[in-house]
Amino acid sequence: MSINEKLKANRLALPLIIFFLLVTALCLGAKNQLLQWGVSPKVVSIGNLILFAVSLLSFILYRRAMSHPTTMGFLRNTYGGLFLKLLVCAIAVAAYVLTDREHVNKQGIFICVFLYFVYTLLEMRSLMQCN
Repeated sequence: MSINEKLKANRLALPLIIFFLLVTALCLGAKNQLLQWGVSPKVVSIGNLILFAVSLLSFILYRRAMSHPTTMGFLRNTYGGLFLKLLVCAIAVAAYVLTDREHVNKQGIFICVFLYFVYTLLEMRSLMQCN
C-alpha cells in the first residue's frame, strides 16, 4: 500500500475518530446529567471504547474486502468484519451482565446499542466514499 493510499484510508476513518472523541467528551462533560437520568457514564464510556476499537478493525476488513480480487476473498473479509463486530459486542454485554448482575445499567446498554448503529452508519458512509 502506497503512502497516498494510507493517507486516504486514515482520512476515511476520520469520522469514526471524531465521533469517538465527541462521545467521550460528552460522557466526561455531562457526567452529572447522565447520572440524573440513571445512565452510568462508565458503562457508556467503556462501551464507546469497545465499539470504536471493533469498528476500526471491521473497517479495515471491509476495506480489504473491497480491494480483494476474488469473490471468495470479498465475502470472507466482509463476513469476518460483521461477525467480529457482533461477537465482540455480544461478549462484552454478556461479561458485563455476568460480572455485575445486580447493578446492570440497562439505559447504558441501550445507549451503547444506539452507538453501535451510529458507528455502523459512519463505517458504511466512509466505505461508500472510498468506492
